[in-house]
Amino acid sequence: MTKKAETECRCQRCSAKCRVNPIAGSQATMLKRGQSPKGLCINCAAHDWLRNTYPANLLLARSGPKSLAHPHIQEQFAGLMTMAHSDARPDEIDWERIVANWDLPFPSKLKPSGFNPVTQAELDREPQRFARQQEFERQEFEDPGRADRQREQAVQSVIKLIRGDHHEDT
Repeated sequence: MTKKAETECRCQRCSAKCRVNPIAGSQATMLKRGQSPKGLCINCAAHDWLRNTYPANLLLARSGPKSLAHPHIQEQFAGLMTMAHSDARPDEIDWERIVANWDLPFPSKLKPSGFNPVTQAELDREPQRFARQQEFERQEFEDPGRADRQREQAVQSVIKLIRGDHHEDT
């Protein structure tokens, strides 16, 4: 069996050097090697898989990429790679580089799919939404029933407005 000559290119996202060396008959459903000298390096491809996979993308949008530095998270990802018959090996992924390059733009837009119902706009809003939720929970912990009291006050204000508007019409 003759091995195809390797071709080098640059990652379209981070400009890292990449080798193009497709695997004939690959059954990979995740991190499949490219056929042509274009695309993403293994690190950007792993990040792209994470950003396109729900709920991992939503969790990472909330917490940021630093959780990827934990060995147990990397082991779980390696297990997914094995189950998906990935062309890449887990030891090829540089998690520190993924974290360092986290905010670089991707050449393609995030597209909702069966694996990912989330849009890029939702991912972009998630850190602020999550921070508001945490603040609400902190306040509720410090003053149980605060939200219920505020809701009741708002309802009473609306009722007064409605009654006031109604009485002015008659």
